[in-house]
Amino acid sequence: MASWLSPEFVQATGVAVATVIGAVTAWQAREVAKLRERVVALEEQAVDDQQRFRDAIRLIRALQRHIDELLGFLRLHVPGQEPPVARYTIPPTLQEEI
Repeated sequence: MASWLSPEFVQATGVAVATVIGAVTAWQAREVAKLRERVVALEEQAVDDQQRFRDAIRLIRALQRHIDELLGFLRLHVPGQEPPVARYTIPPTLQEEI
């Protein structure tokens, strides 16, 4: 029992525990740094994706207006002939945006 309480053993145990804690802390710091880099990259990507989504919505709206104008033009200048039915549907997820 005396060998367990010897100053050398207590010091060696303390050094070993400190080394393990230091290694774990260093590993955690590296992991946190990696995760921070990923978060920054994802935030930048999200901003880019939002801008592209807004641009796509603007384009879809413009194309929809153009289609409506063309349909009106056809109905005016080619009476009795109905334009073909659209073969596309706007997804429900975009209905509110458009």
